Amino acid sequence: SAPEEKDYIRVHIQATGDWTKQVYQRFKEMAEEEARENQIKIYRADIHPQESLANFQNVEHDQIGDQSNVKSNKREPIFIKGPYSSCARYVFDCKHVVLIGGGIGVTPYASILSSLMAQFRASSIACKHCNCTNYLPTDLSGKRRLQKVDFVWVNRDYKNFEWFLNLLRQFEQEQENYLALNPNEKRFLDLHLYFTEIKHDENIGNAPLELVTKTWKEVTGQDIFTRLQCKTHFGRPQWENLFHSFLSMENTSTVNDVSVFFCGPSSMGETIKNRCRTFRFRYYEEKF
Repeated sequence: SAPEEKDYIRVHIQATGDWTKQVYQRFKEMAEEEARENQIKIYRADIHPQESLANFQNVEHDQIGDQSNVKSNKREPIFIKGPYSSCARYVFDCKHVVLIGGGIGVTPYASILSSLMAQFRASSIACKHCNCTNYLPTDLSGKRRLQKVDFVWVNRDYKNFEWFLNLLRQFEQEQENYLALNPNEKRFLDLHLYFTEIKHDENIGNAPLELVTKTWKEVTGQDIFTRLQCKTHFGRPQWENLFHSFLSMENTSTVNDVSVFFCGPSSMGETIKNRCRTFRFRYYEEKF
C-alpha cells in the first residue's frame, strides 16, 4: 500500500517457503469455507486474477472499516511489525530514479508507483460547469524533487502478476490524461518490461511473436500480453543500451543525478551494480 491509501493495507506475498506457503494455505481455506463469516474478505487472485482484482476495486473504501457490516464477532488476528526502513525511502529525494525489479522483487516498487499515481490524482481539478478535468502542473513538478522515473521489470512471464499490471495500466492512463491536457510537459514515467520465458500464449498460438505483437500494437494501440501501451521485450535487457537511453537528450536536466534502485536475484544485482559504476549512477539494492 501507498501512504496515501489510508483506509486499508494491501500486501503481496510470494508463497515459496514453508511459512509463506502456510499463510497461503490458511487464507485459501478461509476462502473455501463459505458458511464461515469472516471480517477479512478473501480474493483468490491465484485462480481468477482479473475477476479478483475487479471485486477488490468494487469494494467501497468506507466499507472496509465499517464494523456495522460485520455479522460475526469472530475475528482473525493479524499482527504487523514495523515499519522497517529500506533504501526505497530515498526515491523521492532523487531527480531521476530507475526502479529495477527482478520477478517478485518488483513488489517494493508497487507502493512507490501507487504513491506517485496518488500524487497525480491529487493534483487534478474538476470544473463544476463542464465536468472536465485538468491538472495543476505546479503541484507535480514545482513541489517535488523527483522529475523522472524509469521502471524496468525483468520477469519470466507476465501471468500471476495481474495485480501489478493493473497498477501500471492505471498509472499509464493517468499520465496520458495529464499529457493530453499539458502537451508541454515531459513524460514522467517510462516503462520497460522484459519477459524471458514467453513461449506460448493462447492469444497468439504458434505465430511468430515479434510479427504478431507488432501487428496487434498497430491495430489496437496496446501490447497483446499486458494491454499496456508500452512494448513487451523478449529476453533479458541489454543493460549497456538501456542505461545509455537514460542519458538521452530528453533527460539532460537529470543526467548528473540518476539513482538506480534494484530488488531481485543477487546475480542480476551484481551485473547492474557494475553497469552503474561505469555510468556513474548511484546504486541502491534491497535484499531479495
